[in-house]
Order: sequence, then structure tokens, then C-alpha cells
Amino acid sequence: MIKTARLQFITEHRFRMRDAEKLRGFFANKFQAEDFFHNHYPDGNSIYRMPLVQYKVIDGVLSIFGYNEAVPLLADKFIKVKEIAINDRVFSHFETSLHVLEEEFSVSEDLYSYVFDSYWLPVNQRNYMQYINNRLDLDRVLRNNLLTNFKGLGIEADKRIMVKGEFMEKKLKVNDIEYFGMLGKFVTNVKMPDYFGIGRMKAIGFGCVRRK
Repeated sequence: MIKTARLQFITEHRFRMRDAEKLRGFFANKFQAEDFFHNHYPDGNSIYRMPLVQYKVIDGVLSIFGYNEAVPLLADKFIKVKEIAINDRVFSHFETSLHVLEEEFSVSEDLYSYVFDSYWLPVNQRNYMQYINNRLDLDRVLRNNLLTNFKGLGIEADKRIMVKGEFMEKKLKVNDIEYFGMLGKFVTNVKMPDYFGIGRMKAIGFGCVRRK
């Protein structure tokens, strides 16, 4: 089991996925002393760990997810947020919704079906040539991404992880860098919370999954 917190700021405005990165920037500046919000040391160097605070846009709503050690921090700080600035616009009239749960993240005997709600980024510098030559096994990449999450949360995957998926490619740009993004669906024997982040840049909403 893992502890999860889902914090949402509900306004009449509908946000786009790219606003998740702006939300991260806002919280990183507001709570600079709390490194869970931005994963950086005071000198600016990155902290290499799984991001336990992840920023997402769910159905147009600004959302922050916290896991394990970050859950009490998120629950403590959200009450102090009276306004949010996104794209040079300040939002001060919003409702907040906070749900704190214990949810399962484990390798099971059963199979579960998931869809990607946001683009998954499986292609990196190491496997780029394999991908463009149609030799990259995306199922294997996804399995390794899930295993990375287990390690990042300090949980032992006590059974072999199985994944089988169908993916559709789209090229997209993030901060002027082009990526191969994937949407689609997959079946796995890993049971995980909805809106869990998988793979690269999950701190700003990429690789967000939901059970079908």
C-alpha cells in the first residue's frame, strides 16, 4: 500500500495539460524551502529521486498528487494557498478538494487495463536509434518504467511485471525540445492508483494513467 493525496483547485476556467508545468513553477517558488515541491537542492542542483509531488491537469482542473512522505506536506501547505498565478493570470476564487487515501501499488496475479490520459514519453537518447529503426520494444520500456516506480517508492516487485499495450505516436514539443509522445492502452498485472505517473517528466503530468 502507498499513501496518496489528491489536491485539486476548482475554478470555472478549464486548464490545458501544459499548465501543469506552470503550476509546478508556482509551487516551487512559493515553497522554495520544501524540496518535495520541486526536487532541487538549495544550490539549484537536481535531487535524483522519484518525484513524490506530481502536477497534473485532470479534466481541465489543476491537480497535485502527493505520495508517501509528501502526503503530510501537501495536506499541511494547501490551506495556505489563497491564490494561484498561471500564465500571468491570478486565480483567487477557487474551491479546494483534498483526498488522502491508502491505495494499492503491487504486482498481482490478476490483470488490469489502463489508458494513458496524457502523453507517455518512452523514447530517450539511449533508445532513440532503436525506436526510429522499429526495434524498440515499447512494452519492455513500460515494464521498466513501472519497475522504476516500485524502486522509487521503496517497494519490492515480488513477481515478474507483465505488460502488453497498443500505442499511437505523436510528436510534441516541450520547452522547444521535440519528443515522441504515446497515447494508448495497456494490460498489466500491476495494480496502481488512478492518475499515477509513469516514465519521463511525470512530475509535470506526462505518462498519467487511468484504469479502464
